[in-house]
Amino acid sequence: MNLGIETETLEFKKSTGELKEAMYSICAILNKHQHGELYFGVKPDGILVGQIVTEESMREVSQKIGNFIEPKINPEIPMDL
Repeated sequence: MNLGIETETLEFKKSTGELKEAMYSICAILNKHQHGELYFGVKPDGILVGQIVTEESMREVSQKIGNFIEPKINPEIPMDL
């Protein structure tokens, strides 16, 4: 499955191993457009590679968003596509 190409409001990261970079992307998207989407488990060309999602990884993403993004946001986190 291919999700298409990245845009100014759509960003892909291969895994939560790119969490730091994801926080910068979220900030940039929100500063410019006030909304957007970021998906983990997707290569930059839009091809799904998947990611095992654990409670720990969800907690880590939530904590990073809570600690890094100002003003605070309330992201929607779907568990599957």
